[in-house]
Amino acid sequence: MADFMASGFRYRRQFPTHEEAMAWESELKKRIRLGLPHRDMLEGNAKGLTVRELLDKTYLRFWENGANERKQLSNIRLLEEHFGEDTEVSTITTTALDDFITAMERKSLKPSTINSRLSTLSKAMTFAVDRNYITNRPKFEMKKTKGNARLRFLTGEEETDILDFLESDDRYEFADFVRWSVDTGMRPIESRNAKATSVRHDPELGWLIDLRKTKNAYPRTIPLTERAYQAFVNLNDEEYPFARFTESSIKNNWKFVRECSQDTDPEYVFYLMRHTCASRLVQRKVPLQVVKEFMGHRTFEMTLRYAKLFPANMIDARDALEQSI
Repeated sequence: MADFMASGFRYRRQFPTHEEAMAWESELKKRIRLGLPHRDMLEGNAKGLTVRELLDKTYLRFWENGANERKQLSNIRLLEEHFGEDTEVSTITTTALDDFITAMERKSLKPSTINSRLSTLSKAMTFAVDRNYITNRPKFEMKKTKGNARLRFLTGEEETDILDFLESDDRYEFADFVRWSVDTGMRPIESRNAKATSVRHDPELGWLIDLRKTKNAYPRTIPLTERAYQAFVNLNDEEYPFARFTESSIKNNWKFVRECSQDTDPEYVFYLMRHTCASRLVQRKVPLQVVKEFMGHRTFEMTLRYAKLFPANMIDARDALEQSI
């Protein structure tokens, strides 16, 4: 077996003979050292592929340097701890997945957290089948999560109150981040990953931001409102203007907002900024397909969650049907 570390990453692969393993290791080390392409050496038929090897390959192929990299690395570590990094992938059955779910439930993890880890493994197993590492993959049964029957969003009055709370305590930067998040609908991690140079001016469309590093790896361009652009200008003093709004920073600032508003609703979280953006677009009768592209939703079903928030808008549909042909 070839097994070595390079640039903080572990590379392992099994071979029939020691000579083949050493030849592969030598060539791969050379390519890494010279900065040459080497992913082709990590693919191909791999008999006895282990959990660690498959997750390494999947990480390199899909998640390395992506917006979701940190979360996937965490999932990978936990999957290796549970199944064992040297366990052969082909031995993971549906029963083994059931045991994994039971183990996670005993740790009192939320269904969404369990599903996140299952999704990581499912992606890896699909990759293994596509690359002929294994002939088939086990059936994945995700945990049922609570629906979005009560998907909260901010009213105009609530938003004004939040901004007043922040600015009265000299938290002007975070107030600008709230404005930016509501008017762009960007996920916090997308904002943190956006460079100042990604904001540009188009003679016809005005100010835009080009997102290349997104959660779903689907690049998109968002037109900026005057308020969002002004927030960007106020914060544009470094290469990544929104990088200062780390998870810890957001948590601390939002804790202050919750205390000021005395709102104990579990859904009263910073992610409401994104929900509010999508909700306002739907409420103001922007076509759902446009909302989907603006928000960067992976599926149309995700956009449809917001449509049901405004049953009064269905009156337009009724009135349209009542018009004489």
